[in-house]
Amino acid sequence: MGSLSAAAEFADKFFGGLLVEVLIACVLYGVTTLQTFIYFQKYPNDSPYVKLFVAAVWILETVHTAFCIHVVYGYLILNFADVENFGKIYWSIGITVITEVVLSTMVQSFYVRRVWIMSNYRRLLTGGIAFCVVCRIAFGIGSTVLSYRFREWSAFRAQKSSLVTVSGGLGAAALVDVLVALTLSWYLSRGRSDFPQVSKSRVNLIMLYAVNSGAITAAASVLSVILYATQSKSLVFLGIVEIQGKLYANSFLGSLNARAHIRSKNNPVQYPSFESYSNNGFRAPPVPKVEVFQQTMVTTDLGLHNVGHELENVSAIPRSRSSSEYSMQNIKGNELV
Repeated sequence: MGSLSAAAEFADKFFGGLLVEVLIACVLYGVTTLQTFIYFQKYPNDSPYVKLFVAAVWILETVHTAFCIHVVYGYLILNFADVENFGKIYWSIGITVITEVVLSTMVQSFYVRRVWIMSNYRRLLTGGIAFCVVCRIAFGIGSTVLSYRFREWSAFRAQKSSLVTVSGGLGAAALVDVLVALTLSWYLSRGRSDFPQVSKSRVNLIMLYAVNSGAITAAASVLSVILYATQSKSLVFLGIVEIQGKLYANSFLGSLNARAHIRSKNNPVQYPSFESYSNNGFRAPPVPKVEVFQQTMVTTDLGLHNVGHELENVSAIPRSRSSSEYSMQNIKGNELV
């Protein structure tokens, strides 16, 4: 009974945080699946390459989640109360690490492509960020190899090379996220000043998405390094790494699915007709239309107009797009907004 109690106490300290974090990762995988479904429903006309990219991200997320569950199942169920096996590195951990590396590399490469386009194909800037992505891949592969070479956590942590690969890989990932967020924000801000007619709220939203997605994933990388260095008797750092993969996938899908909302910021105001009134409140009519009675002053995009004495149906006038209107679709690739 005493040995079982000791095993339970050890499992609580060593795997408790990992178990909770894997559960959070599973919830985020559900969000990823929902976002993938929404994407294919809302954007059927996107490029086949973008659709294939989204499908690949979801498949990798599915594989990653399955092996995350397998890690916890192997430690806490298959090796229940086996303290000797608690200190060993389970074989599926290496698969979760390399899967997360591939997933984060795909998403970061997608963002680097945005930087390449937004910067008017500046090789030095884009090449520097791409080099950090390559470093992330190299360090990630190194961590995976070491996890199979040293089969126990004590031996793995004792190696300076493991500290270099773990901290180097996560540090490179954080650097890429910060550089991408700052670069995109800078070019978006400059583009806003170049096109004075643009809706500032629209550009601000795009900048907000870029900064938030980069800040969250970068913070996860830094937190993982800190926990790895300070929590030697726990696998809590590994759980943050698993969550980070979900954050990459959701930030990528969220940026794609947010395009319709961002584009709507430049839509003209549509006034409801009297047909749109119902007992439940306002309901948007299928065709924007204004019904005006005699001597009613109506504000439209063209100003104030004095409408005639008889009931008239005034159809909404489509607003022409100025040649200088800031449109990411026209300027820097239609996957941005």
